[in-house]
Amino acid sequence: MSGIKLDGAYVPADGSYGLRLEISGSSFLLLWRNSPVLDTKFETAAEGETVKLIPKDNGLRNAAGQDPYATLTDCRLSGDKIILTEFFPISGESVTEMKKTEDSRYGRVTIENETVLPMLKGVWADERGFLKLKFDGETVTVNGEEKVKIAVTRYIGDTSNNWHIVNKDPSKDYISHFIPFDFDGSTIRTGIPVCDAPTMWIYLTKQK
Repeated sequence: MSGIKLDGAYVPADGSYGLRLEISGSSFLLLWRNSPVLDTKFETAAEGETVKLIPKDNGLRNAAGQDPYATLTDCRLSGDKIILTEFFPISGESVTEMKKTEDSRYGRVTIENETVLPMLKGVWADERGFLKLKFDGETVTVNGEEKVKIAVTRYIGDTSNNWHIVNKDPSKDYISHFIPFDFDGSTIRTGIPVCDAPTMWIYLTKQK
């Protein structure tokens, strides 16, 4: 064995998006698209050239109290990878090789709330009056109605004024009905996804 420590986050080694495993001490948290589907404790046991991870529970659920939609039938550390085996009643067995990652649930980004949230504070609107956003700390109010918690991210290595305002809950792809906002320091760009047609882009500026 390589002596690798289990603690950390793991994502599919093939670069696909979906599964994420987070291990801390004896805690085992499996996520699908950043939404927890298995939160349990685990033990380990040596098995040949691998270390078997034995979770206390193995049912994957979209929400507590629901019947499992799949079962985690095997999980083991092999070299520096964790191999997950899931069984789905309809499609059968699925095996995923997971590698360690330093990326957060938001991706390969830094969180820049302290820098950018003060710049956003206030009311922003597009010239047609279609969309109005009011920022106050970590909350954005959309058209005076829905309030959503947000986070500000920037890709690691990007030193330009190019921030992304995302839902604070990384399992949610949208802020209200809008795609995450791009912010360059003076203009916010967002859009509404349209099936079988280009995205309808909206540009907002800060109101005096």
